[in-house]
Amino acid sequence: MKLKSAALDQIAHFICGDIPLPFPYRSSSKLTTFFTGLGLDYIHRGETRNAWAREALIDINSKALKEGVFPSDAMVAVIEEVLNTAYFEVGNSEQVNFDAAIAQMNRVLKQYKLEVAVEANSGVAKLRSVDGHFVSTAHAAPDVVKKLTFAPKVFEVPHSTEIQHDLVAIMMPFGAAFSRVHEAIKQACDSAHLRNKRADDIWANSTIIQDIVDLIFVAEIVVVDFTGKNPNVMYETGIAHTLGKHVVPITQSIEHVPFDLQSHRVLQYHPNQEGLAKLTNELTSRLRTITKGHSWHE
Repeated sequence: MKLKSAALDQIAHFICGDIPLPFPYRSSSKLTTFFTGLGLDYIHRGETRNAWAREALIDINSKALKEGVFPSDAMVAVIEEVLNTAYFEVGNSEQVNFDAAIAQMNRVLKQYKLEVAVEANSGVAKLRSVDGHFVSTAHAAPDVVKKLTFAPKVFEVPHSTEIQHDLVAIMMPFGAAFSRVHEAIKQACDSAHLRNKRADDIWANSTIIQDIVDLIFVAEIVVVDFTGKNPNVMYETGIAHTLGKHVVPITQSIEHVPFDLQSHRVLQYHPNQEGLAKLTNELTSRLRTITKGHSWHE
């Protein structure tokens, strides 16, 4: 299944926010910010706004078809961001209307048995199927104890599995060559108002693998650096994926990313001053998008 042309046209109009729609208007720079803030590399360079937004959605839609996923994570993120309540604050425009915007979006999504609903607790608009099942990937982590059905031999399942939503676990190669990279990641965490820990920040168990597993268990987000094809990082990434963590991959070379993961969006960086500054900015944006989707930070 895919979103048809008419639906993409309508959602493109919603993103641009042209009169008389109840959605906020977006200029060229705001269109770029809208997509890049979601970790999507679409830059508006003066093209006709609605046509450009539609082409971006077509590209997102086509990638989802190749992956056999509907709706894709990217499309879910776009639809929910269009209805981010921050854009509908009083004073933006007399024509901006949150309830009317949701109604228009749901008319478009109805034929796909999807709808946007406002979560009672957070007040955040989320995409769900019409039967009430939320399809968004931005949801609270499951209860790990209930989900685990295996008895690992190399490490133990931690006694405490309470998720620390403001904690980022950093999995990366050690050594002087990566000290500045580590600092860039920590700066991104600080900018996103998140705590961060690496395996060498803790010593609670007799084996380092147990400390690493404990850290991954309690962290909500895991940043992994694939640079150098480090086998430890690969192993730790597998644990993080199995536990349903938000894994944010970075690398100095896309060739270092395992083939099975190359379909995922990866932040590529250069280990010089300018490249690390860019890494900090892009990683900050990604972390903020994840936390905003969860409404942990308002």
